[in-house]
Amino acid sequence: MIERCLPVESVIDFGGMWEVDGLYSRVCKEKFKIARVTMVDKYASENRLQNPRLRKSINFRKGDFSDEGFMSTLEESYDLALAYDVLPHQIDLIHTLTLMLSKTRKFFLISQPILPEKTMPFHNCLVLLLGSKAYDLIPFKEKWTEEIDYWTNFSNATIRDMGHWIWGMTPSFIENIMKSYGWKIVHREFWRGWLPKSSKWRLCGLIFKKF
Repeated sequence: MIERCLPVESVIDFGGMWEVDGLYSRVCKEKFKIARVTMVDKYASENRLQNPRLRKSINFRKGDFSDEGFMSTLEESYDLALAYDVLPHQIDLIHTLTLMLSKTRKFFLISQPILPEKTMPFHNCLVLLLGSKAYDLIPFKEKWTEEIDYWTNFSNATIRDMGHWIWGMTPSFIENIMKSYGWKIVHREFWRGWLPKSSKWRLCGLIFKKF
């Protein structure tokens, strides 16, 4: 999907540390030879701290991209932004997306689990799946709600603990929010990936271009 956005001269990778140690940034730099690559994350993994190769040629800015004060310290904008599995975990989704887009010039690439349109009874749907109360937050009872426990342990969850909640969103919700900011969809694809065969969720890749 990154290759579909080429050529670009700069990339900002939002939240690209968890479980991959900055892999997406390294692919941009090492495979696609993109000149300027910046990764933004609140955490630095132990693997990255201990392995110099994982730090090579990547400008890592440690900070919270949902924080307006921190984002103001990023003075430059970028041709391409990566949002790989980060939007479902933002407390204030719209505010965070606004800040991310403010640093992006040409392409915005989203890859994350979504709820397919056929699964949801409403268009442009966004559902907060939060802790043990998730069932009460969903006004329609469908079998896919039983999959909440698959994602994580939701006991004693709080909204400040991103390991215990997730935004379930349909592609139409993402696409219409992006359209309202002046971004048009230029590519979409869906796949199962690591999700179990019984899952109603799908993995989704969306590429937006600014117009």
